[in-house]
Amino acid sequence: MMMRRTVVSGIAMMLAAASLTLSAYAQQSSTAFTYQGFLKDNNNPANAKYDLQFTLYDAPTGGNQIGNPVVIEDLQITNGLFTVEIDFGINPFSSGQRRWIEIGIRPFNSTRPFVTLDPRIELTPVPYAIYAQKAKDAENAQNAQNAQNAQNAQNAQNAQNAVNAQNAQNAQNAQNAVNAQNAQNAQNAQNAETAAVANSVAPNSVDSEGLANDANSLSKVSGEALSIVDGHLKRANNVYFYATGLKTFGERGDSHFYLLPWDQRGIIGWVPLAFDRIISNIGGGSYTAVAVDEFNNPQTIGEYTVPVSGYYMISANVAIFTWDYMISTVALQRQASSGGDWQTLGAYYSKISSRYDGRQQDGLTIHGVFYLNQDDKIRVAAFNIRAYNPLVAPRSGGSLFAYPPFVPENHHLTIYLLSAADAPQ
Repeated sequence: MMMRRTVVSGIAMMLAAASLTLSAYAQQSSTAFTYQGFLKDNNNPANAKYDLQFTLYDAPTGGNQIGNPVVIEDLQITNGLFTVEIDFGINPFSSGQRRWIEIGIRPFNSTRPFVTLDPRIELTPVPYAIYAQKAKDAENAQNAQNAQNAQNAQNAQNAQNAVNAQNAQNAQNAQNAVNAQNAQNAQNAQNAETAAVANSVAPNSVDSEGLANDANSLSKVSGEALSIVDGHLKRANNVYFYATGLKTFGERGDSHFYLLPWDQRGIIGWVPLAFDRIISNIGGGSYTAVAVDEFNNPQTIGEYTVPVSGYYMISANVAIFTWDYMISTVALQRQASSGGDWQTLGAYYSKISSRYDGRQQDGLTIHGVFYLNQDDKIRVAAFNIRAYNPLVAPRSGGSLFAYPPFVPENHHLTIYLLSAADAPQ
């Protein structure tokens, strides 16, 4: 026959408050007995692995330890319920003295000390059934003892009946507590899922109600990279370059400006044109208009360095004059970040003078979208096929063609980042 007793004890874990309910069982033919418990962790039924340590004492506090502790590791606790079998052997109970069990607990796979649960639990009368069984075996021949054994059996049955009734009540109470806790857990899980979804959109983002009602929601979701201003999308980080007016190097007569310094007028091939006025340059791009050589002579550079890879809108307009028919072109050019030759992106046009044979106006007008890599370079350049073929811009309109005079707005270079992106495949 199996006897059991229920003991209820409140415990405190290192990281969270918890409560533990234990039921002890022992069979007369074995020195082992069984504990059934219900564990709460942070007011919730435990659902994890724990290490448990059971130590036997001869007093409810202080006192002497009896035998060695029994340690049960990696115990899976589900919905707060667990069952363990404990065996201290027969000796601790052979004298019939009262015994108390002290329980320690710690998280699974932990090396930290066990947290002791308070108070200790008195083991009575179930473990002492072991002692009764031993007495029966030793004194079976004595009729008086046999009668006592019969009485003990009746007492044990009565105790078992009381335990059964108590267990039924405890089971109902435990089920009620589990049902209430499950309802709370379901609500908590729903709340946690909602918060997790909101936080996965952007760390520290607003919740769904805030997304619907907060005017700054787009800014929060995008990490302040985007916002809506007066119904328009605003981007916090832009790349924009705008320059006007070709840089000049002296006058040619009273009607034109030279566009190259003296040392570059004899170059046969592409020569860069430099813009003189940087109206706007944001986003980290750099522009070098002119540099000086080792002899302190100016040289046009006219290079814009791209700050970030992406798709760019480029608009350029340049109008110049040359004195030799069909020997000069103007182009928008790109040099890769790795260096190398300049690649022509835009075209040119030429118009022969109606009054002077051999004179022409060359120019570039281009608008387009191009993919550029970080540290690529962009420039406007003219091509000379003959040395000292003067590249000039008119000082006033009407001398050769009916065009506006040389003003900054007639020559410009605009570079604008539409979208940062990886290189197209």
